[in-house]
Amino acid sequence: MFFGSSEFAVSALQALKAGGLAPLLVVTKPDAPRGRGRKIYDNEIKLAAQALGLACAQPEDPHSAEFIDQLHALKPDLGVVISYGVILKPQLLALPKLGHINAHASLLPYFRGAAPIQHALWQGHSETGITIMRIIEALDAGDILLQEKTPIDAKENAGQLRARLAALSGKALVNAIQMIASGKAKYQQQDDSKVSYAKKIEKIDGVINWRQSAIKIDLLVRAMTPKPGAQTRLGAKRLIVMEGFVEQDIYGLGIPGALQSSGEEGIRVCTGKDLFRITRIKPENGRNMTAGEFVRGHHIAPDARFS
Repeated sequence: MFFGSSEFAVSALQALKAGGLAPLLVVTKPDAPRGRGRKIYDNEIKLAAQALGLACAQPEDPHSAEFIDQLHALKPDLGVVISYGVILKPQLLALPKLGHINAHASLLPYFRGAAPIQHALWQGHSETGITIMRIIEALDAGDILLQEKTPIDAKENAGQLRARLAALSGKALVNAIQMIASGKAKYQQQDDSKVSYAKKIEKIDGVINWRQSAIKIDLLVRAMTPKPGAQTRLGAKRLIVMEGFVEQDIYGLGIPGALQSSGEEGIRVCTGKDLFRITRIKPENGRNMTAGEFVRGHHIAPDARFS
C-alpha cells in the first residue's frame, strides 16, 4: 500500500512502478479546494496513480471501519508512506504484516516534523538527505533502515532542494523495499541525544529582519522560496524577495534596510553585517521579476528603506 498526498510523493510512486514495485493500492487525500476562487483541484497523487494505471482510493477517514476492512481484503505485506499528511493510528499501522516504512526528507534524527527541507536551509546546513524508517506512533522516531545523503548547494532554495529530494526518495524507497523483500533489512535506533524538530513554517517566519547579517538573510530567502516567501516592505509596498546574494560591505556604515544602490545589476540593501543584493523580487499580487525590471517600473526615493 502506498500513502501520499503532495507532489513530493509523485516521484516516489513513479520510481516504485518503474522498479517493478507497483503498490496494490494508492491511498491519498480527497480532492480539495485551493486558491482564492476555492476551485476543487485533482489531487496530484490521484493524477499520478491514474497515469500509471494504479488503483487509487481517497478516503475521508483512512481509519474508518469500512476502509480498514477494504485494506484487510488486500492482505498487504508492506505500507509505504511519504508526505501523506495524516498520522496513522495503531489499527492501520498494524495492518501490513511487515508494518509501514516512511521516506522523510532529512537525515534523522535531525529535523523531525513538518518542514525539514526549509529548516535545513534556514539553519545553514551543508548536507541533508532522505531517511527510510519504520513508522511508529511517535513522530518520526522509528528505527532507520537506510539514508541517502546529498550536499546542499550554496544557491539552492527550498523549492529546488525539494525537487531533488523527491527524486532521491524514490531511489531510496526502491532500495529499501528490495532489502526488506530479500530479508536483508537491518534497522538502527535513532540517537535521541541528536534529535531536533522542524516545526511547520508560518507566513510570519518569512518576514525579513534587515538588522540580521546578510548571510542570515540569504538563508532565510532561500528557505522561504517559493513558499511562504521572504517578505519585506518598501514604503506601502509589500514585496517578496525571491533571490539574491551576499556582498561584502567595506565601510559598513549603512542603516539596516537602507538601499545602497539600485539598478539593472540589482538592489543593494544594507544589513546588520554586509550587503544583500536582491536580484529577483515579486510585488504583492504581481509577478516574479528581476530587480532591474522592478527598479524601472517603480519610483524609488533616494532615502528609501526596506522595513
